[in-house]
Amino acid sequence: MPTKKNNNQLVTTSEHLLPFIESLPDAVVIVNADHKIVLVNSRTGEMFGYPVDVLKGADLMTIIPELHRGKHRQKVDAYFQKPVNRPMGAQKRFSGVRADGTEVPVDIMINRITLDGVTVAMALIRDVTYQRELEDRLTLDSLTDEMTGFYNRKHFKTRLEAQRSGFLRSGLPTSVIMFDFDHFKHINDQFGHAGGDIVLVNVASMIQKELRPLDVGCRIGGEEFAIILPNTNLESAVAFAERIRQHIERMEFRVEERRFHATVTLGVATFSSMDRTSDAIMKRADEALYAGKAAGRNCVVSQDALTRTEAD
Repeated sequence: MPTKKNNNQLVTTSEHLLPFIESLPDAVVIVNADHKIVLVNSRTGEMFGYPVDVLKGADLMTIIPELHRGKHRQKVDAYFQKPVNRPMGAQKRFSGVRADGTEVPVDIMINRITLDGVTVAMALIRDVTYQRELEDRLTLDSLTDEMTGFYNRKHFKTRLEAQRSGFLRSGLPTSVIMFDFDHFKHINDQFGHAGGDIVLVNVASMIQKELRPLDVGCRIGGEEFAIILPNTNLESAVAFAERIRQHIERMEFRVEERRFHATVTLGVATFSSMDRTSDAIMKRADEALYAGKAAGRNCVVSQDALTRTEAD
């Protein structure tokens, strides 16, 4: 029968422990200080896609994603040197890797026990795929605009500041396009808010198809949008902005049987080593945008054009 030491550490044998861990709904993996798996239950085999007999005696790294193996070995070594029991839900994200190479999000509880006269670590492993997907969905919802699917202003500023830090470290350029719709109030007045919504949704959908995976499209206000273009110099960003402007100019929108068009004015800026915060590039892009409005709208204006104007 299992017994306990004075420090509450469980002392048992594989023969007595196996029926107990087989009755648990979670996977159980027991490893020794050499990172070898000494005992698992059948739920572990189901979770990771291995026969139980294959896992017994295998290196623990068999079920750890390759990217994390080195760090995980260090953590296992540290645990055996100074064991600290870990409960479920300790606000850290872990993943295991299945036999087919896919990863499974997990939560882990760890305790030290004495099994067959040897001190080992017993981990209860719970598949938290559903919980992780729900958390990610809630996080994404808090950062995105419900109507267009673009990121919101909060996320825009966070990502822009991260890009500024990256620019200062690497010197790789990052540019920003800020734009809004020309005479958007007239669209709402003539076609109702449904017409305005159609414009915003369709334009956002078009732009999303034009963006690279590393680009970030954001809706930062009612009809105001911004695009972060990492690894993009000012000239390339201006060319991209002009392509977007032309696409929008050619788009046809429809409310019932009525058709109409819309245009945008865009301001483009790129990070400078003098920028102390991300607000600086936003200000330059905004100033370029309003210069475009003053010049007649439906155009692209860059920060360089502002500099030339001031010089003149």
